Amino acid sequence: MSTSARMPWGFVSAMSLTQLVSFGTIFYAFALFVEPMGQELGWSKSELIAAYSLALGTSALCAVPVGRLIDLGYGRAVMTGGSALAALLLALWSQVESYPAFVLIWAAMGLSMSSVFYEPGFAVLARRLGFLARRGITFMTLVGGFASTVFIPLTHLLIEHLGWRNTLLILAGLNLIICATIHFIAIPPALKKASHPASEQPLALSSSARSILLRASFWCFIASSVLQGLIAAGLPIHLIPLLTEKGYSLEMAVVAFSIIGPAQVAGRMAMAMGERAFGMKGIGVVTLSLGVLAFGCLPFLSPESWLVAPFAALFGASNGMMTIVRALLPPELFGRENYGVIQGMIAMPVRLTTASAPFLFGALWAWWGSYTGVMILWLSFSVASLGFYLAVLLLLKGREKPENSLALDG
Repeated sequence: MSTSARMPWGFVSAMSLTQLVSFGTIFYAFALFVEPMGQELGWSKSELIAAYSLALGTSALCAVPVGRLIDLGYGRAVMTGGSALAALLLALWSQVESYPAFVLIWAAMGLSMSSVFYEPGFAVLARRLGFLARRGITFMTLVGGFASTVFIPLTHLLIEHLGWRNTLLILAGLNLIICATIHFIAIPPALKKASHPASEQPLALSSSARSILLRASFWCFIASSVLQGLIAAGLPIHLIPLLTEKGYSLEMAVVAFSIIGPAQVAGRMAMAMGERAFGMKGIGVVTLSLGVLAFGCLPFLSPESWLVAPFAALFGASNGMMTIVRALLPPELFGRENYGVIQGMIAMPVRLTTASAPFLFGALWAWWGSYTGVMILWLSFSVASLGFYLAVLLLLKGREKPENSLALDG
């Protein structure tokens, strides 16, 4: 990027704050409502998690259309509407008495997820910032990485003192007052592509969506992302029950969970400093290898063991870095044009399959009688994810020419 270009840090910071609130209130907080809702309403863990899985499936179906709308310049409408919808649904959830109504609420929540989480946020940044998008995306994930650290303890305290229904009303207010307001004010009503100085290198011609779908490397990247996504979607729901099953107190389990957020941020900061040395492809290998190391620790966890902290730190670093890898590597592999659509093309199969993750791991827990089978599956998925990613690199080296990535600015 030309050195005269300036990063609009106010815009980037505001958008990053909305990611922290959206992930914290919609994605991470759910696990803490399972126990009190089950006690009051008599619903099983499997029934509650099935509704959450349905939301992930709905979000998958909406991923490509949402990306296309942002590519067409409707980012403000998409993200403002998504945050307002999240606020409404959280408020409705606070009043729920019947299970069918709860299922419908979470089916609709999938539309909100697809409109406010990282993929639409990245697409808005890429469209607004152009070649500055790499720094903006990295900063957004650094802030968003604190979502679990902030909202897991906060939600736990609110439920303890106010009850789960009043807590949901507070979370609804945060989505409306913070997220919807920022999206409406910060994002231009018709978001046009950023212009690039003539001195910059021209963009490589991007492949059409159909030609990308014909690439073996694309499907290996999808397979790797699906397996990693299954873990990332299922672990936040099951980690606290897993740790309590292993003898940890609820308070200690919450503390361990809270390590993940700072570890995500630390991993992303280390990634930003190490990218020039390793390259984005090399960073991907490191990222997935950390996940394998993390799940290798799980069988040895016990209340007397110190390994719970390294596990949470390694998983957090891997999961946090993978967010940036999935945001920045696809343009390098498949071209920068139609960024939102390509992100949607990746997100759709990932979310369709990972929608089953919370329920799948819950069913395996019920069948096995403990979380042992779940831990074995997580380790197997992490190893296979690394294997598929290595296949992507081999295919590219052998037959496919990489495209220009989002260039480093400065």
